Amino acid sequence: MTLSDEKLPHWHYEGPDPLVKQARYGNVPLGFPPLDGPNKMDLGGYVRPNVSNTQNPKGRTFFNLGLRLMLSYQHEMASKCFLACLEHSPYCVLAHALVALCHSPNYNFKGDAYYESANHPHDVQIQDLLCTFPSQQVADRHSKAAVDKIEYLRKIHRKANKSGGGGKGKKKGKGKQQPQSAKANNNGNGTENPDDENAIDETPQLISDLEAKLVVAIRVLCCQPGLSPSLSEEMVGRPYADAMRKVYQKYPNDPDVAYCFAESLMVLNAWQLFEYPTGKAVSPDVTECHEILEKSLKLHSHHAGLCHMYVHLSEMSANPAQALEACKPLRCEFPHAGHLIHMATHIDVLVGDNENCFRYNYNAILADEQSMRFSPQTSGKESFYFGYIVHNYHMAVYSGILGAYEKKSMELATKLSSIVDEAMFVESPYLTAYLESYSALEIHTMIRFGRWKELLEIEPPKDKKLMLYRAASIKFARSLALAALGDIAEARKEADRFDSIRKQPDAEDRILHNNSVADLLAVDAAMLRGEILYREGKHDQAFVLLRTAVKLQDDLNYDEPWGKMQPTRHALGGLLLEQGHVGEAEEVFRKDLLFHPRNPWGIVGLLGCLKKKLGGGCCGSGGANAEKDVSAEISELEEQLTTCRKSDYMDFDVVVACECCKRETN
Repeated sequence: MTLSDEKLPHWHYEGPDPLVKQARYGNVPLGFPPLDGPNKMDLGGYVRPNVSNTQNPKGRTFFNLGLRLMLSYQHEMASKCFLACLEHSPYCVLAHALVALCHSPNYNFKGDAYYESANHPHDVQIQDLLCTFPSQQVADRHSKAAVDKIEYLRKIHRKANKSGGGGKGKKKGKGKQQPQSAKANNNGNGTENPDDENAIDETPQLISDLEAKLVVAIRVLCCQPGLSPSLSEEMVGRPYADAMRKVYQKYPNDPDVAYCFAESLMVLNAWQLFEYPTGKAVSPDVTECHEILEKSLKLHSHHAGLCHMYVHLSEMSANPAQALEACKPLRCEFPHAGHLIHMATHIDVLVGDNENCFRYNYNAILADEQSMRFSPQTSGKESFYFGYIVHNYHMAVYSGILGAYEKKSMELATKLSSIVDEAMFVESPYLTAYLESYSALEIHTMIRFGRWKELLEIEPPKDKKLMLYRAASIKFARSLALAALGDIAEARKEADRFDSIRKQPDAEDRILHNNSVADLLAVDAAMLRGEILYREGKHDQAFVLLRTAVKLQDDLNYDEPWGKMQPTRHALGGLLLEQGHVGEAEEVFRKDLLFHPRNPWGIVGLLGCLKKKLGGGCCGSGGANAEKDVSAEISELEEQLTTCRKSDYMDFDVVVACECCKRETN
């Protein structure tokens, strides 16, 4: 369907009157979920009280939905809801400001990535619904409209007061003189015509002091579109956080203010809040943010935004489990908010709850399938939110690999590969930079579960340059498989082909969330060459390279889940144990279980070390007491392994730490 300019919102200013006027497209703007009925989105019941100038029922309904969507990080759909609110309640200044905030940096899209890709000067002359999302120009436009409307409202109320509308006994700003635009849409007696779909609010009121201060703060963030990324923190990011601090200091009990302030600080330090894994805060911002969130959650324990930010704050800290209470509302109170449901699993994976990690990512996938049906324009493959959708699959498959859920992992990994397939990137090659790295999950799943012969049957992509990560992963997998099956010569050839692909310049520009594909494939390269050397009997050289792979993995940027699908310590520890290096293998597995608590692969590896230690009389000078301690730890680990095997999803019998090891070892 081709949409004419007349049917889409268009912004324009008329001299001193800064009111923004919008045309309508049908009853609601393009691409909206239904507001009622069986297919409406269920994002919980949170309502911000006392939003100025939202007397119009539809305007208020769209505002509520927009706010819930924004807190759910479905920013594009949220911005459309705020636009719809403005069609029904054009004096809702806060809606303008929140449109701007939706188009602004957030915890997952900030810094160079945001300021380089969200600058669209042509959007200045384009209707909102035709602008690329997110757009600095749209943020500027709406934040300016918000500030301008505040001044306009003050102006008309000053006139009303001077003309006697605000006489003795009336509160300031409560006069009944109306601007002509409001008069035109009522029935002549100062009330809205209930039969008029285009009816707007009664006499617009002055907005609250809180809203005015929030609007001014958001304007600080959005007032310089096209700003150089290198100047963004100094010119807008830090000033916005400072402005939000002032709003928070005056209104510390308002949950949305606390959320906006906390997020402003977190964006400045995104994904680098703490030194990992020491848990030391990287800046005073982090300490301040921690205080804000903990204080606010005591007052508003179920606020989606506060819970969301607290999970991100805690996941890199020394105590991620502190966020488990905040995870409870995220799991069950926002049925169609896929990203919120998923967020709880950032903590699950860190505390070793692979079953919950898989279950709630699966639930998030189902929730986002609803979103894709409700609003394909804002949740489809070319939408910004689609990155969050594939992230759910990634985390689910990762937890399935770690928890030994072979069938479920393969099911989801194969499904994702059919979604982010070569045809998708042929049609939209600009998506490769940040989505093509999700196209090989089933390959890594097959490696984890030792499906060597099946891996040799996978067809390579037609365009190996376009599908760089998948092409490289297939060569990596084939080389591992050939080495495991004893064909060392062919394994070396495939390893050479893998190197030729991974060293292509495009690998530096591809990302998997917080890491480049080049860095991820460098880990694979060291691991692969180490395993080939091991199969040749060159064990010492092999262990040097496998230790290098472990270090390279540890040096990757912090991410959830880890960028490397299979912990490299499993291969190193398993092969060290196989060659009788029990002490080093034990150390390797203990470190692995610090990073990945209660994972069956690490447990099996450590059990193998402790049993060899006990059976070989290698418990040191501690004698009987040392043997007793080792026996007690073995019993504890076996109990943990039994618990793992009781999972509804675990269907793979883990008997070695890595399928590259000989199964008879344990």
